[in-house]
Amino acid sequence: MKKINFLFLGFALALLATRLYGLEMEDGERFIRVIGWMDFLWLGIGWVLANFQKEAGLPDIFGKAGDVKKWFIPFLVGICFALLDVLVIEFILRNEPHQTLPPYTQPFPYSVFLYFAGGLYMELFYKLIPLTVFLLIFEKYLRGNLKKYMTFLIIFLLSIWEPISQLPTDPLWFVVYAFASGFAFNFLQIYFFRKMGWLYSLLCRMGLYLIWHVMLGIWIEFFVIQ
Repeated sequence: MKKINFLFLGFALALLATRLYGLEMEDGERFIRVIGWMDFLWLGIGWVLANFQKEAGLPDIFGKAGDVKKWFIPFLVGICFALLDVLVIEFILRNEPHQTLPPYTQPFPYSVFLYFAGGLYMELFYKLIPLTVFLLIFEKYLRGNLKKYMTFLIIFLLSIWEPISQLPTDPLWFVVYAFASGFAFNFLQIYFFRKMGWLYSLLCRMGLYLIWHVMLGIWIEFFVIQ
């Protein structure tokens, strides 16, 4: 059995545990996010496409043997982006203390499960599935400069897709910050994906989510809310 199958089976079990945990957490009083069954569909599609990385001109999702020693690089990049977000949003944009958990956090330890599942979904939906599909098409039908330019175009579009879909409305400086930061983060993720493998793009997001969603949630839940 391939390593990929073991990995995605583990992902499926993690998603199932997260859904069951979320349903158990619901009490009608707190805002609890519960993942849906569509997450399993995206996981299944990603599972299939993970086996076609070579055909798409991408590295194996695990990367090469030497890449394993560099796993901390994308993880630290994600952490740095998260720390910047915490500084900007919690200490510059916000002036009043939290009275309840904000919507970008969840109760601990459920937050660990939910944001792992959420990060996995984002990396399937915004990275693994679209990039693999488009590059498979380009490998089959395009040649030369056209293939190169179309690849650059897809990388650019995938880099702006997530930040555009999540843009805040005001103030203007924060809109600019959110777009620029989101674009840079997604662009670097795709760089890790194409150079090292999809798992390293996932590690980058997990670094971000560890600080921004999980650790920030712990701080607000246990040290800010009275």
